[in-house]
Amino acid sequence: MTPDELRSAQRLTMANPERLRLLARLLTHPAGRSTAAGLVPDGAAGEPADLVAQALAVADVEQDLEALVSVGLVAVVGPEASDAALYRVSSRGIARYGTAALAAPRFLGEPALDVHDHEALLDRLVDTLAATFAANAGAGTVDRLVRECYAALVKQVRTSAQLPALTAWLATDRLAAMTEVTHGSPRDVLFVCVHNTGRSQIAAAVTRRLAGDRIRVRTAGTRPVSEPDQMTETVLARRGLDGLIEFPRELTDDIVRSSGVIVTMGCGDTCPVFPGRRYLDWPLDDPAGRPIEEVERIVDDVTARVQALIAEIDAADDPARTALPELPAGSAVPSLPAGAGGPVAAVGTVAAAGHQRGWLPRLTRPWTAVTTALGGRGQRKAR
Repeated sequence: MTPDELRSAQRLTMANPERLRLLARLLTHPAGRSTAAGLVPDGAAGEPADLVAQALAVADVEQDLEALVSVGLVAVVGPEASDAALYRVSSRGIARYGTAALAAPRFLGEPALDVHDHEALLDRLVDTLAATFAANAGAGTVDRLVRECYAALVKQVRTSAQLPALTAWLATDRLAAMTEVTHGSPRDVLFVCVHNTGRSQIAAAVTRRLAGDRIRVRTAGTRPVSEPDQMTETVLARRGLDGLIEFPRELTDDIVRSSGVIVTMGCGDTCPVFPGRRYLDWPLDDPAGRPIEEVERIVDDVTARVQALIAEIDAADDPARTALPELPAGSAVPSLPAGAGGPVAAVGTVAAAGHQRGWLPRLTRPWTAVTTALGGRGQRKAR
């Protein structure tokens, strides 16, 4: 399919307004990904006891999600053979349709917004996220963080039309991270490099495919640029991983606090250090500007390290877990988790406190952690 054909297919797919609303729900999901069942609108399936209606609603959402996957606007997270598929908005989906999704009516009777009216779009985003994080953050705190993310992205993003959608993605993830500031589970992994375009994106894409919902993945850069490295995207696309990268983002204290394992790749001592976190340093070549053969080699190297890290994290929870055979170099990432031998050296490991498996239960923690991270000024009156 040529680029023009792909764009035409995307326009045809998004002609259904329900898919815009679905994209918006997925874009502002606190986990950053969801099953089809987790995206069914409230009240769409009638009473909870109506299992037939519920199943039909889930099937409709799943059908729409698969349509979005087929044109590259949504990506499948985790092993493709898993029973319940997990979906996340691809960076392409955010860039091309994220703002239109935020402008679409969220419910019957609500007006559509002008995609050029960023102030109105941000107001709606604040309302959406304030409701999503009501147990953890006040509306004033949400408003302040949304405006902060927008202002930061203005300096980085080349196309202003993408700003509201990227703000939604970044603010949602930072709010989720801020509710975890006192935890730092080993199943929350942060990959950090300088520009957040190559090494960290490769590691995140491979981890998302292999680990699925077992590991929460974030990436960041100490000096992020405006878009991922094109050659890296090409190599990841060959392996079916291009939809699992994200827009480059700046390293902030809140996402470091929320992470139990921080993997640095060439960013030196610029990453803040917090107690109770495990710090690793992977000496990897930067793929930027390198020929495709060298990028392939770097991806193979990162893949082996990610496999080893996942095996270590899994073994900490289940010592009896058996590692699968090592992944052959240059092959596509398998649809089931694999463990590659060889330890990953830690450069600063601090024993972490006991943790819960997964991360969603931590969203119930008091929202005062958010105001601590943002400062007292976060409690402005809600709009």
